[in-house]
Amino acid sequence: MFRIQHLPLSLLLSSVFFLGCPKQGNAPGEGDNLDPNMEFVQGIKALEKVDRKTGEVDYNTAMAYFRSAVNLKPDFANAAFNAGWTSEQMGNMDEAISYYKKAYEAKPTKEFLNAFVAVQKEAGKFEDALAVLQDYVTKNPSDMDSQYSVVETHTQMGNMDGALAAASEILLSNSTDITVYRLLSRTFFQNNQYDMSLLCAEKANEMLMSVAKEKGQPAKQDAGILNNMGVTYLAMEDEPSAIGYFQEAISVESGHVEANLNLGFIALNSGNYQFALEKFEAALVTNPNHVSAKLGKAVALRGVQDFDGAEKLYDQILKSSSADRIAYFNAATLQAKYQKDYKAAQQLLETYKAQNPNDSEVDQRLAELSTLQAEEAARKKAEEERRKAEEERKKRQEEKMNELKTAVESLQAAKDSMASCAEAIDSGAIEMADMVLEQGLMVIEAEEIEMAGDVIPFVADTQESLNALKDVCAGGGGTPSDSPTNETEGGTDAPETPEEAPTE
Repeated sequence: MFRIQHLPLSLLLSSVFFLGCPKQGNAPGEGDNLDPNMEFVQGIKALEKVDRKTGEVDYNTAMAYFRSAVNLKPDFANAAFNAGWTSEQMGNMDEAISYYKKAYEAKPTKEFLNAFVAVQKEAGKFEDALAVLQDYVTKNPSDMDSQYSVVETHTQMGNMDGALAAASEILLSNSTDITVYRLLSRTFFQNNQYDMSLLCAEKANEMLMSVAKEKGQPAKQDAGILNNMGVTYLAMEDEPSAIGYFQEAISVESGHVEANLNLGFIALNSGNYQFALEKFEAALVTNPNHVSAKLGKAVALRGVQDFDGAEKLYDQILKSSSADRIAYFNAATLQAKYQKDYKAAQQLLETYKAQNPNDSEVDQRLAELSTLQAEEAARKKAEEERRKAEEERKKRQEEKMNELKTAVESLQAAKDSMASCAEAIDSGAIEMADMVLEQGLMVIEAEEIEMAGDVIPFVADTQESLNALKDVCAGGGGTPSDSPTNETEGGTDAPETPEEAPTE
């Protein structure tokens, strides 16, 4: 169950007579002839004066005025109530309890009782809250809401026997009290007795439909009971059945906040962010200020990659008085992991730490943030090194491509010049040149710069083979002739040296 949000009381003009206006400039509790009603009025004005830029309320000033009013008039119930409420907003729970107690003792109304008991429970003082409730019930035995609160408080304390006893006492006078069966369902759930929890919930719904039938009204199940049954099946690790009951609850009441929230969180866990977003938005239609629905929606927005939308929603939550550790931690996670704004993430965590210095988890989060920053810096450095290496590689490949183009042009020229050289043809050099040129031109035309370096050696080898035949083919491509011989007309060789004529 969600706690009722109590609001500060305004001055009841019909019951107060103004004897004059307070002097301007007097601080709370200062000045002559102070009037508690005037101090109360100044406290209300301080609460109503919200800073337009920051949205902050000057709780300290308001508290000082309310405290002054109570000091001047100890039985001033409304001033004590507002002092309790303001202390609660400031996180001063012991002081809030003290002032709510003063208000309740001065005027033991249901409203003051609820506020007093609620803040005691929030501070973990369940036994004190139970004692106050039981005393009120003794004095007001017909107040069923307070009797239900007794059962609920026993359940919250983990006192199953006390809860069952209080519930049985109510059922003795009204065996068909539907609310008691709903409370018993929660009691059994709290004690892990899920079968009994479901049985009580089903009994409550049967009774509800029976009453409707007796009145001639359409039989209609209670969405809250169906939602509780869904929660019970979740605890039993039967998610399909749980989803079925949540959907049934929504079919009965489309805007049921808890059923929509439960379906939304199940969808988040399964990664179905769009469906989760729809469910959280449905919950917010019914309760626009529901913090859990806003937090769930922010996570869903992050899941659908709407980081700016999630950031705006977190900003809205953090400006409200309902901001808690989950809001700060989730907002910091969004900034760090998704927006990569580590400075903003650190600022959020440090703001939370300043407000909650004893929460050790925030120190762990700050340490994780430092690690994440270091990892991101290392990743960026490695990425930059890869980028530079890739640029260098591409530069070298482009150089190789230009080298290949030059080599292919040179090979083409050499091949063309020897195309008719019989020796080049017979050696297979021309055919090899054609093949290599074809491969080289294909790489050039396709701009396959990665392959340029692989082809260059083949072009170079082929060029070398052609170069070796240049001298052979220099005569225009014919076969080389033998050296001329000295032949006479008869075909006989002439003597290398003429014989000498005989001497006389």
